Amino acid sequence: MADDSSDEDLARLVADLVRTLRELEDELEPPRPDDGPRLPTPRDLRRFTSEVAIPGFILVLETNIRALRLLQRALRLADGAEGARRETEQLRERAKSASESTLSRLDEALVGLQDAVEGRPNDDEAAELLDDARELRAEIQRRIRESTPSEDGTDPAATDAPDEPSPLDDEGDDTDDAASVDVDAELESIKRDLDELPGAGDDPTDGEGDDSGNDGGDGSDDGSSPDTSSSDDRPDGSDRE
Repeated sequence: MADDSSDEDLARLVADLVRTLRELEDELEPPRPDDGPRLPTPRDLRRFTSEVAIPGFILVLETNIRALRLLQRALRLADGAEGARRETEQLRERAKSASESTLSRLDEALVGLQDAVEGRPNDDEAAELLDDARELRAEIQRRIRESTPSEDGTDPAATDAPDEPSPLDDEGDDTDDAASVDVDAELESIKRDLDELPGAGDDPTDGEGDDSGNDGGDGSDDGSSPDTSSSDDRPDGSDRE
């Protein structure tokens, strides 16, 4: 039986990591070039190489944000829904599994970003965010593993090895691409299933604004908001006689 307080703690950690990853994305905006032409220095060349690598790492951050926000929704749904309890429990486990799959690759991306930002000026804030993100990632992955029952009945915490490489990592880029497609497909499937459940249409609040375009509802509030300023209440201005 899942512990409610553990799920609440996990949800808070997930929200913290989502905020940190978003702030990190903002910090990784390409720096403005210095005024005036000059010959590139070795530092400039290293910085250029870093800037080329950063977009790939950003994609990993985006995938993790999608997975984590779906996990937030699944955790909230498991706490609030009383009807289809079995279905919500299955969705929660699927969201945890998808998040763990993306988190296993996130640490590698964060390490790569740490190397990349070393060649950038004024990278102290990014470096601090990277450290925070790695700590949160490790804690979230540990909690997910501890809360997931093992198929052989063993304690997941007892067999947990920190940041072991995935078997997919040894099979080349083709396998990585296939795994990425599978993760994206699973995230989309989880999103559809969440959207179909009552009470699951609202995005979790993480302090960074609505993200319904990626992993939230389909734009509707299910009529639950009493806000008279909502456009859902006045689709064509027909309330004015």
